[in-house]
Amino acid sequence: MTGRISRRETLGGIAAGTVAGLAGCAEGAADDEEQTFTIVPHLDPTGSGDDWERWGGMTPYWTRVVEPLVWGTEEMQPEPWLATGWEATSETTWVFELREDVVFHNGEELTADDVVHSFEDDILTEYGDFVYGWLHLEPGSVEKVDDYTVAFENTEPFSGFPGTIAHNMIDIHPPSADPWNGDVVGSGPFTLESVDGGQSLELGVHEEYWGGEPNPDGLTFRAAEDATTRTNLLESGDADVVFDPAKSRVSSLRDDEDVEVHTQQSPGSYFLAINLYREPTDDPTLRRALNYAVSQAEIVDSVLEGIGVPADGPISTVIDWAGDADDLPSYERDLDAAAELVSESTYDGEALTCLVSNEMDDGELIAQVLEANVEEIGVELDIEVLESASYQDRTGRGEFHLDLASTQSNSPAADYIMWENFHSEGIDNTDRYEAEGTGVHNLGGEVDELIETAFQSTDPDEKREAYIEAQVRLLEESVVVPLCYLEDVVAADADLEGIDLHPIDRFADWRELER
Repeated sequence: MTGRISRRETLGGIAAGTVAGLAGCAEGAADDEEQTFTIVPHLDPTGSGDDWERWGGMTPYWTRVVEPLVWGTEEMQPEPWLATGWEATSETTWVFELREDVVFHNGEELTADDVVHSFEDDILTEYGDFVYGWLHLEPGSVEKVDDYTVAFENTEPFSGFPGTIAHNMIDIHPPSADPWNGDVVGSGPFTLESVDGGQSLELGVHEEYWGGEPNPDGLTFRAAEDATTRTNLLESGDADVVFDPAKSRVSSLRDDEDVEVHTQQSPGSYFLAINLYREPTDDPTLRRALNYAVSQAEIVDSVLEGIGVPADGPISTVIDWAGDADDLPSYERDLDAAAELVSESTYDGEALTCLVSNEMDDGELIAQVLEANVEEIGVELDIEVLESASYQDRTGRGEFHLDLASTQSNSPAADYIMWENFHSEGIDNTDRYEAEGTGVHNLGGEVDELIETAFQSTDPDEKREAYIEAQVRLLEESVVVPLCYLEDVVAADADLEGIDLHPIDRFADWRELER
């Protein structure tokens, strides 16, 4: 995006008024009654290229302009939103009841027709084939039952469907809108006023919001993908809220009485994924040695500067079915035990190839800590930092021993994390599984069955039990070396109240924000 996209005249007058010149409002509004705020996320809110073309150049994350049927609680459970509730009427059929008090930004009321349009004419036709596997829906699977009831037909039993569509990108808009050409009509508490590509976007207020009119009179989302730049904007008073300030300055920000630092554990994690089908890491004895050798605390303290939580398993514990220290086999650091296991293994001194994506924050530094850790037990690493496409190609073809991996969920149903990483038909394993019957970091057999049971179960206890058992097996066989659970850091003007963060940072709520 390079030009400015303005909201169409058909929406003029719906919002409380145009929000102009917000970037300078961080020091305080011109009159005491108007409260406007500048927020700087860690990604460009106007996107790059056609990233946010469907939303007129506005990210659906953080902005709260558009809304899905389902939201997520801070406990990572699906929460009724534009839908008041849902019911599984068969193994593959879900029926959703809609709110009857939702008004879009253009004054139209939300009905089942808008939901069917959003899925059938947009999400399932414009997003690409990947969406079929993500949502387990295909074109023709969404039907209107009555004005406020919609039925969805999954392609297979999928208990996580309500939590999966609790995602900013699975939003509902009316057929009269043309978001691909800048006519963004949502139902959220804020309205899109303008987008200045690569710079900022400005939001007004939806006075007829079904959840009540928000406190702010307007918001500006400003682009600054460099952490130091974001930190400088906060300290200079040109921003009120910044995501992910520079790690090296978080400590000084905590000491600044004019700044408040908020932290929130996310659904994200880092782990070292091990290729089970290449010598010598096909030897579980060597894999266990690596687990005993690695210091998670050193990675968090020295590389991440204390921002993160040393991990016991591969899945962040904000996800309710993630295993923790009470559930999973423990590998407390023990260099003597690790060295003994190396001597018992098939390892013969060759350097193990460790792949790192250049898109992973601090990835190379983490790999260097891992290299030093395992060197203490006589194991060498050959670290290769690759561009994303090359990294995906090499990992998919199994041309590595170790892979510094990350995972994240932007919806409360995080089932796909287990499936894509550890099921034989998951995206990380399927190429080699289909071609050779192997994979990359999939144990197959019992673990596949456990993941399938959890994936399809509508019983929360059965689901958690199956996922926990699968994670136990992964740790028993040292398929991964857990590293850390990620934390989000948000720094804000200390005078602000009402900052409402969420484990999924993109679900942050600005409705109660005030000075």
